[in-house]
Amino acid sequence: MRALLRAAAVAVASTALVAGTTTMASAAPGDTATVTTAVIQPVALSGFKNSTSTFVPGTFAYAAPGSTSTPYGLKANVNVNGRLVAAGVRINSNGFYYERAWGAGAVTLTNFTLSGYDSRPAPHRGAYTDRPVAGASNAVQIRYGVEYRSGLQVRKKGKKLTFKIKARYVDSRGKNVGIRKATIQVKKGSKWKTLKKVNLKKNGTKTFTRKDGKKRYYRLVIKTTSVYEGGHTKGMKI
Repeated sequence: MRALLRAAAVAVASTALVAGTTTMASAAPGDTATVTTAVIQPVALSGFKNSTSTFVPGTFAYAAPGSTSTPYGLKANVNVNGRLVAAGVRINSNGFYYERAWGAGAVTLTNFTLSGYDSRPAPHRGAYTDRPVAGASNAVQIRYGVEYRSGLQVRKKGKKLTFKIKARYVDSRGKNVGIRKATIQVKKGSKWKTLKKVNLKKNGTKTFTRKDGKKRYYRLVIKTTSVYEGGHTKGMKI
């Protein structure tokens, strides 16, 4: 009985193996579609609290041999610092909209999908929707934008100068967060020189005074970090 069972098992296994080798694989529509280019430009998110999304420019190209027109409906997953924050986000050929709630950091797009129509003869012919496709590697740094009311105010009375700084960025919750370091520069000749490096309060503000009888140009400089986008104000003469 044991010998018969072993023989039966071998026979069944042999039959399954032969059947598997004779099955013809047919390519589904869109199987040859690929995302050939995915270049994203770094951007700072909006500094306005009521602007919940920011357009991130980029260059996205995709192709599918045999299609009567360029495939449409490109989508991808958005990851921030290696963590998935949104799936199936629509991508245009010139960029995509980034939600501030996703946060700032190193952003990559993965799991690209395409929709379109494959015009090649059967078994390829047919429409396809959200078909996974190979995507080009990509990565970009997305930072929070400096709150639009940030800046420098300088008042002069006699020789006394009063500098009033406000420096904040808008975070993923739409809240104003104080920037803790800034620099005041003064223009001497054709070059900007550091007048004072300032440690700001928790709310991103600071006031200090100096004495100078001459009229000079001053500006506020905020250094770019991995979290927020910096910049500088226009020079003001006072």
